[in-house]
Amino acid sequence: MASGRERRRSERYTTASIPVQLSEIAGELIDLSMSGAAVIHRSPIKAGSSSTLIFPSYGGFYIPCQVLRSTVQVRRGGSAPEYVFRSAIQFNPIPPEQEPSLREFLQIQIDRLREKQKQAAQASPE
Repeated sequence: MASGRERRRSERYTTASIPVQLSEIAGELIDLSMSGAAVIHRSPIKAGSSSTLIFPSYGGFYIPCQVLRSTVQVRRGGSAPEYVFRSAIQFNPIPPEQEPSLREFLQIQIDRLREKQKQAAQASPE
């Protein structure tokens, strides 16, 4: 059976907690690819539901998507454990005339993430 990494259509890049909304649910983007993303949020969302990934800090960029799965996770680190949901989403097809702007937006985000990863790798001692 193929692993999740083998099933993915495109490479995923870890993000540094970018504020997003999954429809009306506030969340944090934790990874991004050209075909989907993962979001951490505090309110439940049903797997299989249609949604919209919104990037408010980028002029309200809206991406229609489908929630593939949503699982509860425990975040440790503060004074007490925090229960959050991690949702894997897949971007839905969009009208052909909107696709170039979506691809450009996603590529800009991925290029920024690659640059940050490159800088972090150069800064870390070997």
